[in-house]
Amino acid sequence: YLHYPVLPIGATETSKFLRAVGEYAHVPQEKTESVITAHEKYFYYLIERYADLFLENRVINKQFSVVADAQYALAATKFLVNDLGLFPAKQFITDDTPKEYQDAIRAEFQKLNYGIQAEVEFNTDSYLIHKQINEHDYHGYPLVLGSYYDKEITEQLKGNFLNVAWPFQNRVVLDDFYAGYTGGIRLIEDIYSVAVQRFN
Repeated sequence: YLHYPVLPIGATETSKFLRAVGEYAHVPQEKTESVITAHEKYFYYLIERYADLFLENRVINKQFSVVADAQYALAATKFLVNDLGLFPAKQFITDDTPKEYQDAIRAEFQKLNYGIQAEVEFNTDSYLIHKQINEHDYHGYPLVLGSYYDKEITEQLKGNFLNVAWPFQNRVVLDDFYAGYTGGIRLIEDIYSVAVQRFN
């Protein structure tokens, strides 16, 4: 079977994933590339159309932290760096990942575009995580993607918070996802909706 180590969010990772699936399933390369091209064309059309909003100095965050399970922490970090060009502060994995998998997960956080590497910590203690977030210099207000428990510390730092990990206290999700090209667009919408609200 095919094991792909990252939940693909957005264009960069989803295109890599589809190429891996196509190669594994012996799908003709031109067919795989035609699907990728169609989806990337729409994804980057939206990015270019709203680039002014994304790059506006008062809206964009300089650095971000993700506080989530291993799957979402890695997926969101890759997306935010590779597709949105944001820079990672320390990332926190909170699902008590077995030790035998931790080195492989750490290695994936080193495989970001532009030679960027993200420091990651496996920690289930919210107090210690929040202490580190509070003490880190985000060079402006932080972007924190995490659980509802991480909302208060983000607000204290006047940062932007998006609830992407359990528990969810401020949203109801029935049929929504962040995976794939469409999921990446949804995540962009959610992040920048939070960011622009501070100015309304």
